Amino acid sequence: MIKYRLLPHYLAAIISLWLMGFTQTSAGELPLFDAHVHYNEDIWQAIPTDDAIKRLKKQGIRRAIVSSTPANGAIKLFKQDSGFVIPFLRPYRTPDDRRDWYKNPDILKYVRSQLKSFDYRGLGEFHLFGSQVNTPVMKGILALARKKNLILLAHSDHETIDALLTAAPNLTVIWAHGGFDVDVNIVAKKLKQNRNLYIELSFREGITEQGVLTPSWRELFLTSPSRFLVGTDTYTGQRWLALPELADHYQGWLKQLPGNIAEAIAYKNGERIAAQKPVRNE
Repeated sequence: MIKYRLLPHYLAAIISLWLMGFTQTSAGELPLFDAHVHYNEDIWQAIPTDDAIKRLKKQGIRRAIVSSTPANGAIKLFKQDSGFVIPFLRPYRTPDDRRDWYKNPDILKYVRSQLKSFDYRGLGEFHLFGSQVNTPVMKGILALARKKNLILLAHSDHETIDALLTAAPNLTVIWAHGGFDVDVNIVAKKLKQNRNLYIELSFREGITEQGVLTPSWRELFLTSPSRFLVGTDTYTGQRWLALPELADHYQGWLKQLPGNIAEAIAYKNGERIAAQKPVRNE
């Protein structure tokens, strides 16, 4: 029997062991910085702002870059939890704008107005391909982005990413989906050539085979660990419902990397990008 005078010490030891076990279990799941969340109008009613934040946090997501169509969705989530949400401006008033936003003068007016009314941290996700980067509207939007020191989140082919980096040489560019199926060697080359380029990994093909990291991607993660970001790309209601599976997918292959590399990709790279200071409205 434990003597009464020793009981506090005994209980303290038991609690300490329990906490150690809890910490070890929690440590198996890395916190995540989600670099690609959409909170679009079509899911506002089904998933209110408080529920959206809870769903993300439940998967271990500690902060998230959020954009929306229309822009008010990102603002709504930001107002719900300003410490969690990093608001980006998507240059689409409606889904139809995706087709010609880069050449529509009204979109330039819209972006200018939005940037004056709210302190966004970035621009995107936007879809841009080929010569679209050279339109007068796009040049005007990039001028606004440079003035505000905004981060760009671009869904583009690898040639257009080059053009975008040339047009905005001092801005951070996040390549959404890392080109989907672009050869890993091309991705590696671009990272060596462009210090401001980061790769967001939602829908990126070739990273794993049957849950195991492929040699080429493992090598790239090991050589350029500071340049990758995870993302869920919740562009539909189904993607919101799939958040547990998406988070599990990342956790599965992150565990196969050295701890410091896994932490960088899981959340530290995102936190570093989020620390960049935009030019705020007066």
